[in-house]
Amino acid sequence: MAVRSLIVGTLFVAAFVALILSIAWIDKSQPIHQPAPLAPAPERPIPAPAE
Repeated sequence: MAVRSLIVGTLFVAAFVALILSIAWIDKSQPIHQPAPLAPAPERPIPAPAE
């Protein structure tokens, strides 16, 4: 019957969408990669005030 094929098709599409969403889902609370640590600022002498 047409009803059976409609149900099977709907279940197939739902399973396909669930598969795509499970693959594409990424937990945003965890960083993908660790950021590079900040390099220390180079030491520079403080210039004397101009007179």
